[in-house]
Amino acid sequence: MDGRNAHSVSALLSDFSVRINDLEERIKLMHDRVSILDQTMLKQNDRLLKEIKSIKDDIFNLKGKMDKFEDASKHLIAESAEFARKEELAVFDKFMKTWEPMNFATIDDVKEMLNEHSKKRKSKDKIIPVEE
Repeated sequence: MDGRNAHSVSALLSDFSVRINDLEERIKLMHDRVSILDQTMLKQNDRLLKEIKSIKDDIFNLKGKMDKFEDASKHLIAESAEFARKEELAVFDKFMKTWEPMNFATIDDVKEMLNEHSKKRKSKDKIIPVEE
């Protein structure tokens, strides 16, 4: 080999070595990026798992509250069956206005009226002498 060929082979080997070093550096950078992405994905996965657990707990609590609400509404519906309806109250009000129970006398009132009546009668029954 002559000097020019040796120099050309040496330049090719040098260029090849530089390219291999560049490729090794790129591979190392890609490996670092993949490692960072892997860590990020693991953190995201952990965060998502915690969020899913929190949502499941919230759903469980909501189901419990819904069950309580359903029980309470069933109880209210059962209780409301015993309430008077608006129409029934209107009929009752009309009846009470017609009947006017506030005008009725109590037993004590009747006794007092009888006593007063008997006193008036006794005073009328007394004979007052007439002067002639």
